Amino acid sequence: MKIVVWTRIAEAALLERLTRIAGLTAQTVRDIKALPGAIVDADILLMAGADYSRTTADILRQHAGRLKFIQLVTAGYEGLEAHGVPPGVVVANAGDSWSPTVAEHAMMLMLALIRRLPMALAAQARSAWESPQIAPGIRSLRGRTLAIVGYGSIGRETALRARGFGMRIVGVSRSARPDPALDEVRRADELEAVLAQADVVLVTVPSGARTRGLIGAAQLAACKPGALLINVARGNVVDRSALIAALESGHLGGAGIDVTDPEPLGPDDAIWNTPNLIITPHVSGSSGPEGFARLADIVCANVARFVGGEEPLHRVQP
Repeated sequence: MKIVVWTRIAEAALLERLTRIAGLTAQTVRDIKALPGAIVDADILLMAGADYSRTTADILRQHAGRLKFIQLVTAGYEGLEAHGVPPGVVVANAGDSWSPTVAEHAMMLMLALIRRLPMALAAQARSAWESPQIAPGIRSLRGRTLAIVGYGSIGRETALRARGFGMRIVGVSRSARPDPALDEVRRADELEAVLAQADVVLVTVPSGARTRGLIGAAQLAACKPGALLINVARGNVVDRSALIAALESGHLGGAGIDVTDPEPLGPDDAIWNTPNLIITPHVSGSSGPEGFARLADIVCANVARFVGGEEPLHRVQP
């Protein structure tokens, strides 16, 4: 079988592991212009979900004669959902490759907000000792309720970490499947009732037609006054105008977002100046060489399953 590797994410680690798979040859593509020629006799395409556009979909329909499997190196697959894949092509994402580090990032944002780290850093920049101003607003995560909206692998990894901080954890998902890491699980149609009891709301749903604008003005209004919102999913899952309004009014006590709509933010975007908001530039999955090694291990093991005639893991339905 032939695999086309069209990604620079963990490229060296991926190629090194792919060479160990018997019966597989790899071709690297670094420019979409070279994709038609490379894909024409390929069985597998290895790529990032963010690179899948209408152009990519058209190339695959026109040139991918024997393509049967697309293995993503990312968790997100909204581009494939929007533009479709050729009939008969199986798609798998990167499973929980990124989940531990995204969960760490989510916990970091929670802690930074509840311990008022932005105020301390601002005071440090002014060389000002502002304990009397900062200390009264500091709180603890212990005993507080965390609602995880979209309880998948990222949600579970976060729940395991939040448990160590003594939090009560409620998962919200379409399946409402019980999980030992949760104190309670609720259906997606019970979202607003869950928001009303949560001290911290973590958004981890995948982006798609069903979840775009999932957290809007009505949902933010349903949140407990002073609640914190953390978004490590996609920017378009949370209505940005509603988020800004909820922060400016003080209804939300703070928010931490690693994703925005649009991305990247322009330097004059109004959201930069929103009060009680921490913005990180879509870096929650980053963890250096060890993260790339974990990704390559999981992804290449799945490719090996496909080459060996087994059903791939982490299948998604674009």
